[in-house]
Amino acid sequence: MEWLIQALASIEYWHWLALGLVLLLAELVTGSTYLLWPAVAAWLTGLLAMIIPVPWAVQLVVFSVAVLALLIFARPLFRNRLLMGPLSTVNEPALHLIGTQGMASAAFAQGEGRVRLGDTEWRAESQDAIAAGETVDVIGVEGSSLKVRRRAPTT
Repeated sequence: MEWLIQALASIEYWHWLALGLVLLLAELVTGSTYLLWPAVAAWLTGLLAMIIPVPWAVQLVVFSVAVLALLIFARPLFRNRLLMGPLSTVNEPALHLIGTQGMASAAFAQGEGRVRLGDTEWRAESQDAIAAGETVDVIGVEGSSLKVRRRAPTT
């Protein structure tokens, strides 16, 4: 047990920076984001130890608290930000249609009609009165139905 305490007592700031690098490389292999936060915590601990020489016990506490705080607070924020990106529509490909233009296949009756996008015809809903042949913008997707509005005339 004495050897463990001596090993811990000899920890310097660059050990933490190296641990952070190893954890980051492991994160690149796994892609889970779980190892990202201990890597960041190791770097923070290393920077603290570089600026303020603190005992190894304090360094371990800082590392532990930083890992927990980052996992609890930063991971959900990062995950939500990531899911707002291009991967957020992987399981819902119809969401890629938002912002595209189509043409009404027939006049809309009671807010419902059909819209042609490329070679596919979709069920669509709109609050606008849309006639057959009018150009529409896709503004949303609900299930397998598109939400559309009449395309504003260009000037």
